[in-house]
Amino acid sequence: MHIVLVGPGRIGAMLMPRLQQSGHNITVLSRREYGDFFNPVYDPGTACAAVSACDAIVLLAGLFELHANEERMGQANATGPIRVAENLHARFPKAQVIAFLDARIQRPADALPEAIRPYMASKRRLARWVHGAALAWGRCCGTRVNAIAPGPVLAPPNKAHSEKGGACLTPRPTIEDIGAALDFLLATPSVTGQILYVAAGQQLL
Repeated sequence: MHIVLVGPGRIGAMLMPRLQQSGHNITVLSRREYGDFFNPVYDPGTACAAVSACDAIVLLAGLFELHANEERMGQANATGPIRVAENLHARFPKAQVIAFLDARIQRPADALPEAIRPYMASKRRLARWVHGAALAWGRCCGTRVNAIAPGPVLAPPNKAHSEKGGACLTPRPTIEDIGAALDFLLATPSVTGQILYVAAGQQLL
């Protein structure tokens, strides 16, 4: 299987050896290739045109900031990744898509700390797109679209935007847990339109 990792970041870098050991070929689209999500005329066409093969698209690109501008978060965590997925889908309509969300998307906005509400709004928007694309692309092409919603796995690299991991019901998820969830979605043809929570029950609290 040929997997395109979009904005792999730290989680993607940790998952890559596992995917390669499983025999998958990897193409990485980092910010250097896909361009600047914050550009008002952002177009990923050039970067996507350079991809020669694609069986699965993993959308890891995103940004976490406290007290962020809602438009900035929407562009980084929803509009940008969605445009890359849509561009790749136009070229590789059978390629499945797996987006990365946040386990807290189920919580009402007023139950979240104000500092993370713009970020969470952008992840909820991406979640809605996952369900819509699964329906539309499934009907037209048989394309599968799913998501993984991790709990607290890695602390943000920028300490100015760090937050407490929050309560969990079981031991906190690890990169190995995320990798197992990714393996399952990649290998299970009958699963689409699903959000797989790998969050130690955090989505229930």
